[in-house]
Amino acid sequence: MNVLTTGLGWNDQQPGGLNRYFVDYTRAMKQYGHSELGLVVAEPGIELNTSLNVANTAVEASNLLARIRSVRKHTLQAVQQFRPDVFNPHFALYASMVSRQSLPEHIPIVTHFHGPWALESKLEEGNKPRLVREARYLLKKQVEQLTYRRSDRFIVLSEYFRDILSGNYGIDDRKIHIIPGAVEHERFKPHRDREALRAKLGIAPGQKLLFCARRIVRRMGIDRLIGAMHAVTREHPTALLYIAGDGPMRSEYEQLIVKLGITANVKMLGRVSNEELVEWYQAADYSIVPTITLEGFGLVTIESMACGTPVFGTPYGGTNEILRKFSPDLLFNDGTVESISGKLIDALSGRLAIPTREACREHVLQRYTWSSVAGAVTEVFKEAQQIRQKGGTGR
Repeated sequence: MNVLTTGLGWNDQQPGGLNRYFVDYTRAMKQYGHSELGLVVAEPGIELNTSLNVANTAVEASNLLARIRSVRKHTLQAVQQFRPDVFNPHFALYASMVSRQSLPEHIPIVTHFHGPWALESKLEEGNKPRLVREARYLLKKQVEQLTYRRSDRFIVLSEYFRDILSGNYGIDDRKIHIIPGAVEHERFKPHRDREALRAKLGIAPGQKLLFCARRIVRRMGIDRLIGAMHAVTREHPTALLYIAGDGPMRSEYEQLIVKLGITANVKMLGRVSNEELVEWYQAADYSIVPTITLEGFGLVTIESMACGTPVFGTPYGGTNEILRKFSPDLLFNDGTVESISGKLIDALSGRLAIPTREACREHVLQRYTWSSVAGAVTEVFKEAQQIRQKGGTGR
């Protein structure tokens, strides 16, 4: 099929779960045999360094309205020139300007729902006045609902996001397909000489290394993980926690590390390259996912496990679904500082039965590969096409 996709940003410039998924997904669909045309909003004037058929729609004007109009222009041009069989948006805002009437009747819209954009924004704008947050939330949710009303079918990465899409947006469950995310397992794999890698990164022999890769925003629970390390280091004074990522809470969390007196044990790395990210996964003894809410899947969880590194996570959303099916002992009881620290102390003290590094990777290879995702998505596309051909919505 010819598949026209619209995403958010470009992962090399704007690292994040959605953007990384979009790149890997586009590559997987191409390898499966589809012809893909992807549209993203990267930095103006930047040519994307990729062999994939992905175009940068950004214009010189940096305001939001200009970006939306540019995406709409490029999308409608692609409909005329690329002649897609399926329109597959991954971000509600940039799809909102493409009306159902602007697409040929036979082209179905299959939307990837990567999370409640309005609610995520509201939670991350906690420093703004309440009335401002409420107004922005209502506007963004209206945009989402406008986009979703046009969609023939939806793809979500977890049961958790299915329930949000159904409960918060009123989408019929029968239109929602759960297809978990996947990992590029040839890149995310165990290192051939892990001890040499750890030495290169400055980790002493036998020293325990915890790793966390997250956007540094409130809902990711990074402050609770830092608080937990205060207790962990009393039991294990040489244990290290390295945190990769950036965001508006970074400065506050760096101050928290200083306040707790654990600067020798907890380091904030800022943004790391894709290559560095793999190395930190490979070198770590455990990865930590401390998210408090709206964890739709947890791509970092399967990336770490593909590298052979066990993951501890909070029992919420997609993290819960992945780890409960693998090893429930890897789940914290809840997202409190006490629960996180208690479980980590038990793990570092050898009081928990932790899955082997080989078992972690094998679990991913059996369940989270891009070839299986591409096949499942293709079946959803076919179903949506049949519904369109019959002239209905398949409710």
